[in-house]
Amino acid sequence: MNIPYRELLREKNFIYILFARLFRRSALVLFSIELIWLTMELTDSSPFYLSLIVMAETLPFIIFGIYGGVKADKWNKKRVMVISDIGIAMLLALLPILYLLDSLNYSMLMAIAAAITLFSCFSEPCFRAIIPELLPKSQLQEGNALLDSVQRGAAILVPASIGIVLKITAQIHLFSLAFILMFVAAILHLLFAYSPKKQDISERRSPSTRSDIKYALAYLKTNKGISFLMLVQGISIMINTGLWRVGLPIYLDTYLEKDINTFGYITGILGATSFAASLLLGLFKKMNPILLFNSGVILWGGGLLVIGVFPSITVIYIATIFIGIGQASEGLARIVILQDQVPGHMLGKIFSISSTLNYTSDTLSLGAISSILAVFTTAVVFSGGGAVILLTGIVGALTLRD
Repeated sequence: MNIPYRELLREKNFIYILFARLFRRSALVLFSIELIWLTMELTDSSPFYLSLIVMAETLPFIIFGIYGGVKADKWNKKRVMVISDIGIAMLLALLPILYLLDSLNYSMLMAIAAAITLFSCFSEPCFRAIIPELLPKSQLQEGNALLDSVQRGAAILVPASIGIVLKITAQIHLFSLAFILMFVAAILHLLFAYSPKKQDISERRSPSTRSDIKYALAYLKTNKGISFLMLVQGISIMINTGLWRVGLPIYLDTYLEKDINTFGYITGILGATSFAASLLLGLFKKMNPILLFNSGVILWGGGLLVIGVFPSITVIYIATIFIGIGQASEGLARIVILQDQVPGHMLGKIFSISSTLNYTSDTLSLGAISSILAVFTTAVVFSGGGAVILLTGIVGALTLRD
């Protein structure tokens, strides 16, 4: 009997990484959810202060993300991941202590949120760059699919389980639970066997961080295919984030007279579809990642376009399924292509540039969507945004063939 992922799950190192990712992602999801509610408690539900705390989670990556990627290519990746997990765990443990001592204020909360993101500026590029060192090329798609599924699964199950947790303990102890999960992740990262490659050690002698960044940008300039993938991802996120978080609730209310419950159903469908798609895609070992990437972008854009053109709740549910499949396909293919084609000593820098672009797109999208919706209807914005993403996928299919 051919059991899915059987060979991969026999690899002890991958098991450690997989469960570490599950616990780490779960901890950060818990933190982000409780952060919003605690901010509302400390600021009397001020929208201004709530937006600032959200920016505190994104701005450090925009500012320091590329620098973290440079260091990820020079330093011991496992060590960076372990130190990052321990640092975040200590910050998570500090929050309930300060709260119970009545010493926690908004400024401290924002500083801790920014510090947690700062740790991730270093650990995230290390995580993406270390996978090709632990797995052969033949298992990259399968391994990344399983890792992606675990992350998506945590994003679905953790919010759904919060109600159960709150029946057992006080809300502030969501941070305590996040601390435990993050500390377990640190132990699991400590357990897997890893030795830096010789080329990684020699890279530590590079002249300066500025030179490394220039080197990475020069690489992207000469490798237009890689640049195109990252640009398409950034454009898609810039269009999708504002539409989904702000535009969709307004669209449901204005055109269909639906409330937050319907929005919750749609979000659940999106998460479940992405999770299932990631798992299934990992089983297709001979799939062309370029074809998978472009197909995913086309499905993503097409789904948004259909939502704008046909204001029907049934259509939205179906389109959401296509969007979920598209996002999972695009994300998995992009990671596999980068890990396969980018030189090992460049992976941290390239992944950090990609992440910085994505965080910047997120921030710009949320900042611009209210102004755009003041000029155009949500249906027009959905149709136009979806059409742009769809066209980038078609352009990719026509130009990216290798």
